[in-house]
Amino acid sequence: MTKLLSPLAALLMLSACVWQKQPADVITTLSTPVIEHNNGVVELRHPQINHSALLREFKRNIADGLPVNTTGAHGLPAVAHAAAVGDVAYLTELIARGAELNYAAALNRPEPGNSCLFSGDDLSATALAARYGQTEALRLLLRHGARPYGVEMAIAHDHLDCLQLLHAAGADLHEGEYTTDGIFYPATCNARSEEVLRFLIAHGVSPAIPFNNIGQLCSDVPTAERYLTMYRNTGVWTPQQIEEFRRTSPLYRSPAPSPTPP
Repeated sequence: MTKLLSPLAALLMLSACVWQKQPADVITTLSTPVIEHNNGVVELRHPQINHSALLREFKRNIADGLPVNTTGAHGLPAVAHAAAVGDVAYLTELIARGAELNYAAALNRPEPGNSCLFSGDDLSATALAARYGQTEALRLLLRHGARPYGVEMAIAHDHLDCLQLLHAAGADLHEGEYTTDGIFYPATCNARSEEVLRFLIAHGVSPAIPFNNIGQLCSDVPTAERYLTMYRNTGVWTPQQIEEFRRTSPLYRSPAPSPTPP
């Protein structure tokens, strides 16, 4: 005879199933800090954008008659959040209803061809799709005239398929390159995988990655060794350069022994 579950047990099992099926919210933490004053104390905070929650809100409001190009937090319209979440069906609906893909916040960034350090965050729909690996959303956006921004995001978040789509659409692979203190940092500096690094080099991006780049990417020896292996396999650094890095990098210096208590 089949044993019946108690109502409470059945409810707990159903809740567990529902919980497991709920995808995590897509949240962007902005790199540009916002200064807040709290009782005279200046605090630096990095604001967050919860794309999933904002998209749910936009869906309700647009269904009630809100224009599709209305902007909300950080000047972003519904199409931005749909791109970040990868909601292709709703993105298709927004485009059909006249959504502007190159909205104002999407243009608050360097134009292709500029070599400069972008002090803000790329909040274009294509960059948000590239950041989260939303390949089909990115493909749809590019097909309907969105400017091919987001190379830096695709590289930094290791989404080769998005990087390839952007490149095919005419994106600038040098996006995000900059020079500081006389040191040039090519786009290859942001590569997290050998596949992405090889793609960039094969398409003309400089492999001249400066020594201190690894120190900016990681803070421990195991992670540094992963980058060194990648640089050796791709020929970015010679074995001699790798040994020099190990010899001179603060990451490889043993911490000073703690003083013995008296």
